[in-house]
Amino acid sequence: MNEYQLGGGLNLMTVLGKTNAFTEFLKTRMVHALESEDPTELHYLLAQLDDYHSYMWRYYNKLAKDRPERMDPGV
Repeated sequence: MNEYQLGGGLNLMTVLGKTNAFTEFLKTRMVHALESEDPTELHYLLAQLDDYHSYMWRYYNKLAKDRPERMDPGV
């Protein structure tokens, strides 16, 4: 995996691709950053994590709007 790509469209294929890419990204980059105790690399990775988190919330909000019948009011 080269790099995790920021942003992207809010559709199932993109969210699956981003999730797979982020999984590989974490396996290769995060473990190394933690083991090497490199604060600069860790800061970069936290920024990527923040982007992924924001993207997933945007996708969730889109699904909540597009598919309100699937929303569980007890959650």
